[in-house]
Amino acid sequence: MKSEQDYRVRECVHRANGAPGGFYAGSTYVKQLQRLPSAEALKAAARVTPFFWADAAHISVWLCRDCADELGLSGRESDAA
Repeated sequence: MKSEQDYRVRECVHRANGAPGGFYAGSTYVKQLQRLPSAEALKAAARVTPFFWADAAHISVWLCRDCADELGLSGRESDAA
């Protein structure tokens, strides 16, 4: 049985393959998605375990470096609390 904490972490599909990456606040992830053109946002979002955007403040999103780069998060330090 998964703990409540397990349900608050989402990740890109590349984590299972051992790609290097880091955690970002869900709200930061959503803001960056919203800045992309629709087609690019859908493509990027499809690579991350889904969650309701209304819950973003309570979610940590793990992104590999490539996915973080695509969202413009590569130069930022992980801001997940």
